[in-house]
Amino acid sequence: MALALKYTHSKDGTKIAYYQIGSGPGLIIVHGAMQSGLSQSKLATALSQKFTCYLPDRRGRGKSGPTGENYSITKEVADLESVHVATGAKYIFGVSSGALITLKAALVAPSSHIERIALFEPPWWPEPEIEENLAWVRKYEGEIERGKVAEALTTAMLGSKMCPPLMQSKFFPRPLLVLLSRLMTRGEQGTAEKSKMAEFDPANPTKSKPTVRDLTPTLRNDFEVATEMTADKNFESLAGVKTEALIIGATRSPAFLRHSVDVLEKILPNARRVDLVGLDHGGTNDIGGKPEVFAEELLRFFTHGNTADAPRTD
Repeated sequence: MALALKYTHSKDGTKIAYYQIGSGPGLIIVHGAMQSGLSQSKLATALSQKFTCYLPDRRGRGKSGPTGENYSITKEVADLESVHVATGAKYIFGVSSGALITLKAALVAPSSHIERIALFEPPWWPEPEIEENLAWVRKYEGEIERGKVAEALTTAMLGSKMCPPLMQSKFFPRPLLVLLSRLMTRGEQGTAEKSKMAEFDPANPTKSKPTVRDLTPTLRNDFEVATEMTADKNFESLAGVKTEALIIGATRSPAFLRHSVDVLEKILPNARRVDLVGLDHGGTNDIGGKPEVFAEELLRFFTHGNTADAPRTD
């Protein structure tokens, strides 16, 4: 079964690309930082026997239109709504910052538009840690403005604690990490130009994937989403989300992400939590992840909801 590339337009006219695969009820998968819609293609393929999966490229990435001016989570929610209108899909799975967008959509969208949501580790900063995190975000943004992509990528990886523990230690100096990032992005330069110009090939969708160099500047969008949604007072407003929900955590993810899952479990009134042992925050990714493990939980939830007697899919 092959992916098909389709388009819709958001409220402000921005073109939103999305990939479609499968048959059955519609399920939108909203990707996170340093990802595009195609980052979840293996997960969608595993779900495609029971669901029609839609993988949007969030604005500013892949085949979708540019971020544009006055970016906000409100625009991301409007983009998500445009995919719902185009497809009729009422199930949503949000990954990382995509989970924050999904939560916001469930809070403000008409209840008839969203029936069930699944959420994987939304990046939420506790109130005491906000200023500390904003400091490295400002450093990242300055490096992006100066065209220092490798330095910005390094700052983001260290600040968000999304690189392996060894790379965060004193035994792995920052200049070495910058050098590795520079070598990686330089090696992608030819691929980046080809991916921008290439027509989508259903037989080889990886040709259309944005590169790390393409995606690094889009991290500012994910920081904006997290900043808008972060802090205790904002998270507590999510008690208004009555939609049936599944909260997914991974036992090897950074502490701040495990904490966000803890808090979300207490706040959402109609939710169940599952922790995936031995996986980390990259667990849904096509490369380096275990999308088949997520597919098992998502199949069970979107088919049966959170009923106590819902059968296992294995």
